[in-house]
Amino acid sequence: MTRKLLLLGGGGHCKSIIDSILDSNEYSEIGIVEKHDHSKALILGIPVIGIDEDLEYLKSIGFTDAFVSLGSIGNTLNRRRLFKLILSLGFAVPNIIDKNAIVSKSTVFGKGIFIGKHALVNADSSLADCSIINSSATIEHDCAIGEFVHVSSGAVLGGNVLIGSDSHIGAGSIIRQQIRIGKNVMIGMGSIVLHDVPDNTVAYGNPCRIVRSV
Repeated sequence: MTRKLLLLGGGGHCKSIIDSILDSNEYSEIGIVEKHDHSKALILGIPVIGIDEDLEYLKSIGFTDAFVSLGSIGNTLNRRRLFKLILSLGFAVPNIIDKNAIVSKSTVFGKGIFIGKHALVNADSSLADCSIINSSATIEHDCAIGEFVHVSSGAVLGGNVLIGSDSHIGAGSIIRQQIRIGKNVMIGMGSIVLHDVPDNTVAYGNPCRIVRSV
């Protein structure tokens, strides 16, 4: 069966995804779907071919797979909406893993996951639906990454770290082994996390401290 892929969202995160699949022969056609009409636009040579309301039609003309390529920093509502929509329409939702990433064969995957260039996911870790492991991030052994989590570029998670759903780990942050990060948490870039962080909070610094609730 010939597979054709739709990318939902044409911003910077989409460019990273395109760059990770351009060398792949997995798809005979790739198109981008935007919130508003930007038809005839090209993003890294990939055409914008429709808007969200066109998804059902695009499936009817042969697009088989769809992937949420909209990024998020601290607000995952739109990513959740799009993920729910493509599942309801019957699209297959792949995982996209850059060829330069290193991912243990014992990793447990959900759907719609992106793993960027030179990221590392070590033994017996799990990645839930629509999580983002960005360029050069390190996920050590036995970590559990919740759904719609974004682990930013260069972040390092020690062994047996748990990240709750909808949380964002800022670029270059380091999280000590066995730490529990709650749901809907924002960890600021460059933070050193030495203690558990509860749900619905913003925390940053060295050492990382809670600065407010959300």
